[in-house]
Amino acid sequence: MSENKISLKAKKLEFGVDEAIKSLRTNLLYSGNLHAIAVTSTTAGEGKSTIAFELARSFADLGKRTVLIDCDLRKSMIANRYGVSERLPGLSELLSGQAQKIIFETNIDNLYMVLSGKNVPNPQALLTGERFNSFVDALKKSCDYIIFDTPPLGGMADALIVGKQTDGTLIVIRNDYVKKAMVRNVKRQIQQSGGKILGVVLNRVKKNQKDYYYKKNYGYYDK
Repeated sequence: MSENKISLKAKKLEFGVDEAIKSLRTNLLYSGNLHAIAVTSTTAGEGKSTIAFELARSFADLGKRTVLIDCDLRKSMIANRYGVSERLPGLSELLSGQAQKIIFETNIDNLYMVLSGKNVPNPQALLTGERFNSFVDALKKSCDYIIFDTPPLGGMADALIVGKQTDGTLIVIRNDYVKKAMVRNVKRQIQQSGGKILGVVLNRVKKNQKDYYYKKNYGYYDK
């Protein structure tokens, strides 16, 4: 791990949201031997990165050594969102051979972070290389949980490539935001690539419902 420490500006969750994230964490804990989890969505603006971060923080709260990897090498928002102002090397620098130490300790106990690094025009060429495979394999041996925040699957296949290195993928869906046909297409892409779908996180539901809802199957969305 790098000696540098990242100070994250992460707000405390409201009680209902915090309980829902813990419920999601519990479902994953009891869903088998899951340690490397990808998080994706259909399109931008569905809350995917927030879910990925809060899930990683929740595992860290249990005392689990957890690494959050920002795999959006095209247009990442995580560094700005959580107040990381330093220009630190990230995943793109590792995969292009420009850096080796890219895992940073954070001010949250047990939580480590890999930033995306500089934006690159063709992330798939880097993600399919041996460096990425070796990096993930090494992390699996040294960490309890790895959470991969991947780009939306609506217009690019980056998440499918990353998903092959994980135990499964969570799909974040913003309530009343995307069409069911788009969600079905994302589901089909993951399955056809040989990936495993762990479930769906329904985000930003109505006030009279819970803030986040975890569903382990696609029954509702297939109708």
